[in-house]
Amino acid sequence: MSLIPLLAVLSGCKDGPLPTPVPGGSANYSVSLGEEPDFSTPHSLMLAKWWFDYEEVALSGSFADAPPLVLQTETQREGSCRLVGYAPSFCEPGCSGSDVCVEESCESYPTRLDVGTLGWAWPDGELDVAPDDLLSYYAGGSASSYGESALTVGELELKVPAVVAALPDGDWNKVLSKRARDEDASLRWSNPVADARVRLHMTDCVGSHGGIATAEIECEGPDTGELVIAGGFLNLLADGDWTHGECGGFELLRYHAAADPQDDGLRFESGAVTQFFWRPDQS
Repeated sequence: MSLIPLLAVLSGCKDGPLPTPVPGGSANYSVSLGEEPDFSTPHSLMLAKWWFDYEEVALSGSFADAPPLVLQTETQREGSCRLVGYAPSFCEPGCSGSDVCVEESCESYPTRLDVGTLGWAWPDGELDVAPDDLLSYYAGGSASSYGESALTVGELELKVPAVVAALPDGDWNKVLSKRARDEDASLRWSNPVADARVRLHMTDCVGSHGGIATAEIECEGPDTGELVIAGGFLNLLADGDWTHGECGGFELLRYHAAADPQDDGLRFESGAVTQFFWRPDQS
């Protein structure tokens, strides 16, 4: 996989009405969500990520017996975004083994599963994908044609359409850097897709280096061409730890998601990322 450079964007953010989402393909899980954000986490997630400018696609993910263990909890929600934070918790008696104490309850990390060889097909190729020694699944290939991507797990087949990245309307770094404290930030893009979803996660240098940040922002919702992030959330993120290098890079993921109608524990997503950079200590 070649290194994908940061997407260059124009300066300035335009006001006015949002563009009308263009018709696009869809997938059953993402279509069913409606207008509300979806912060749920499946047991297992496979993602096909597209870079059509580079004619590349990659499939990655893993399977587990439970959803990921999350140490942070939601503290506030506004619109399509929420603020999550972490506070140490104590369990009596103490947790055994690798279990951790979350909200005064001992919780176990999920166990990865070997579900055998997967079948993955897309308009430009078809592969059998086996797990590696850590039970992670990964494969890549060339992609120049739009269309559906299909994942076969045993007798289950899930299909999702390909998707292109959001094209920023203005420079998102400037939008975030030039806002007054307490002011909301509106990230806009010019090519929304009907029935697609967007997802964004923002953390400070502690979170970027594998630690637990005191405040992080998570956003998810329908692709309207705009994502509004509350000023109070950005204040708390900006007040975090920015004293390390290699942080401040973020990705907005536009995606479709498919799941078994009887069980959404496994989801197959098709997504494309828009990268941007923001460090409040350098604004």
